[in-house]
Amino acid sequence: MRGLTVKNLKNTIHYHVVIIGMGANGSHIFRSMLQDMATYAKANRNISFDITIADEDKVERKNLDNQLFDEEDIGEYKVHALAERYGEHYNLFVKAIPQYITELSMLEKLFDMEHWSNVRTIPVLVGAVDNNRSRQLMDEFFHSSHLDELIYIDAGVEGVTVIPDKRPHQYTDDEKEMIACSGFSGQVVVGYKSNHQVWLPPIARVYESILTDESTAFPGQSCGEAIINNPQRCATNKFAAQIVNNVLNNIFHTQTIYTHRMDFNAQLSGIAPTYISKTILEEYENEKERL
Repeated sequence: MRGLTVKNLKNTIHYHVVIIGMGANGSHIFRSMLQDMATYAKANRNISFDITIADEDKVERKNLDNQLFDEEDIGEYKVHALAERYGEHYNLFVKAIPQYITELSMLEKLFDMEHWSNVRTIPVLVGAVDNNRSRQLMDEFFHSSHLDELIYIDAGVEGVTVIPDKRPHQYTDDEKEMIACSGFSGQVVVGYKSNHQVWLPPIARVYESILTDESTAFPGQSCGEAIINNPQRCATNKFAAQIVNNVLNNIFHTQTIYTHRMDFNAQLSGIAPTYISKTILEEYENEKERL
């Protein structure tokens, strides 16, 4: 299958990966990504990695159900707990930023790659957030940043349906059935730009309602309205993370992106991929040859 190849395989490659959000999606993405990175680093000396994770959340007891934390992590910043545990396990240095990313300048700082100027660097932004305000910021960064090349992968899942003002024992049979069938779907979208030209639009341009969502807020900020925090299913989070890790693995392995968008349902173990069109592939190859 043809894909969009972002790098000549003969050259030394450095990956600068930043993950925003270390919750149910992000923690699973992070652990599996480090395992893949360690494997590639041992097998190929021409590959190196720079890893940053950012999230201001601290571990709460409720996080133990579907995130990669245990009792001893409660009260600690998620990024510190994960960087220490898995960074040491896979012998990879991880830069942990215990902050919510709420400004363009913060993203620019996370992608300061001047010290890698002598190495071919592929920047990768992974969004594992549960709010559209953060996606709006990452979309703005994607289109306006100083980076002439950027891969932006975003994973999102639906929450389990919650019936307002009712306790579970008050649910009708129809409501119970609706809840039982909810919380399994999600999507992963891969955005890519090269030489400041967008070849694969990021998630907010695929689902344009993200850009017009004015009720959303950054983590830690109030949007002025009470919003039900729908729980997520662990199986759905792990399914989303596995798809992201498959995308990352292809980038590490052959520097190739094969799919633009993947809609999935964890209950049915199904994925509906949207492959990169032949027209875009041909235009991209022609542009590479021209340069």
